[in-house]
Amino acid sequence: WAQGKTRAEVLAALNGEGDGPVAEIARAAKADEFWMYSRFFGIGLVKVMEIVGIEMSADETYPIMEEWMDKGLGKPFYTACADSDQYFKIKNKLDLMETMMKEIEIREKKRMAERLEAKAEAALAKAERDVEMQKEIEAEKTSA
Repeated sequence: WAQGKTRAEVLAALNGEGDGPVAEIARAAKADEFWMYSRFFGIGLVKVMEIVGIEMSADETYPIMEEWMDKGLGKPFYTACADSDQYFKIKNKLDLMETMMKEIEIREKKRMAERLEAKAEAALAKAERDVEMQKEIEAEKTSA
């Protein structure tokens, strides 16, 4: 649904205008005085922001989340904004962990390559020693 929409069109849908699924959800939330915000709803709004093309950073999404929750749905925005901030903090940590894991993987592959190279050099040296030993044995046989 959100593909190709603008920020203003999503806000209009959150106001209950139109006939899309977001407008239906907004009308139902506004009609229910006991409707409670959930973290899943907030993450859904963050995903809609991503699809709409809003830059995915805590600083960019905070005012938009505030606008959509307050002006669009007419509901308190504090928890939604806090959840979006937490989402981006955790996402940044996960991105750092992913980068660190890739660095560790690269380092381990380099170490494995060095070990294999050392084994190959040892095997080559052993083969050369075996050839030299064979030559000495042949030389002793011919001289005896």
